[in-house]
Amino acid sequence: MNKQLADLICDYQAKVREALLLMQRSGIRMPSSNWRWIEADIPQKGLLDGNIAYMKHGIGCTVYLPDGEVDFDFGKRGEIDGFDAWRLSLFASEKLPTYGFENQDTLEKCFETAVAEGYLVRSDDSLFYVANLTRALAVDIDCRLPGDNLPARNLDIVLVLHCHYFQAAELMLENYDNLHRQWKKNNSLSHRKVVDLQIYMSSWLGFLAVTCEGFEGLGMHRLLRDSRPAAFEKLIQKSNAVGKLIKRHRNPLREFRNKTFHLRKDPEAIRSFFAPDANRIPWARELHDAFTEFFSAYRFQCEVHYSLNGRWGEVRVTRESPQRYTRW
Repeated sequence: MNKQLADLICDYQAKVREALLLMQRSGIRMPSSNWRWIEADIPQKGLLDGNIAYMKHGIGCTVYLPDGEVDFDFGKRGEIDGFDAWRLSLFASEKLPTYGFENQDTLEKCFETAVAEGYLVRSDDSLFYVANLTRALAVDIDCRLPGDNLPARNLDIVLVLHCHYFQAAELMLENYDNLHRQWKKNNSLSHRKVVDLQIYMSSWLGFLAVTCEGFEGLGMHRLLRDSRPAAFEKLIQKSNAVGKLIKRHRNPLREFRNKTFHLRKDPEAIRSFFAPDANRIPWARELHDAFTEFFSAYRFQCEVHYSLNGRWGEVRVTRESPQRYTRW
C-alpha cells in the first residue's frame, strides 16, 4: 500500500482511539455493536472531560479535540478501526499535502487503488479496514492512567471467569432448584422435566468445575496480592476460603466435568460422584455460595476502583438497558 496513505490511516486510527479513551473516561460506555451505539442513552451533544465537545450521530460520533476534529463510525461488532476516504480527508483537512496528496481527488484515487489491490477491504458495515489485520473493538479500550494495575473491565480475567463460567453455573443451579421445588410441591414431574432436571444438575456441576479450574489456574491468592491494587488484598481471605473448599473434592468434580462435557463410555465417574456417603452435593452448594461471595466482593471492589480513578465508562452501578435482538 502507498506509504503516504498508510501513514494517514495510522494517524487517523490513533486519533480515533484518543477520542474513545477520552469518551470512556468521561463516562460514555463503549458499545459492543453499532446498534448498541444507536440505542445508547446519552445526549446527542455534550462536553467530555476538559470541556471537549462531541456530537453523537447515527452509528458514530464526532469529537472536537484541541488539535482538530475526528469523525468515526463504529463497525457492526463495535470495531473502532474502520474508515473511508471521506473521513480520512476530513481528518487531514489542510494537512493533506503533508501526507503527499495534492487534494481530496488524489487521495480518493490512491484509496481506490489500495482497495483494488487488496490492501483495503470493505466490510458489510460499509467501512474499510486494512486487510489481514485483527480488528480493534470498542469494548477492549483500555483507559487506565499510568500506575493503575486493575485491567480494563472487558480484559479482566477474573471478571471473565465470573461472566462466562460462574454465571453459567448460577443459571443452571437456578433452573435446577426451580424444577426441584416444583417436583416437591406437586409430588410429580413429567418425564421431560425429569430429564431437564438432570441436565441442569450436570451442567451446574460441570460449569462449577470449570470455574474451579480457572480459579486455581489463575493463582488467585498471588494474583490479588501482586497484580491488583492494594485494596484488593482484603479479598485474599475469601479467596483462600474458596481454595480450601475446592480441595475437598477437586478430583471427583473434575472427573464428573470430563464425563459430562465429553462423550463417556463408562458412567462410573458420574455414579461415584453421587455416592450417598460422599456428601458432595452439599459441598458443591457450599462451594457455589463461597464463589458467589468472592465474585460479589471482587466486582464491588472493581466498581469502587473505577470510580476513584475516573474510569467512569466502566462503572456499572446502574441496570443495563435491554438489548434488541440482532442477527449475527
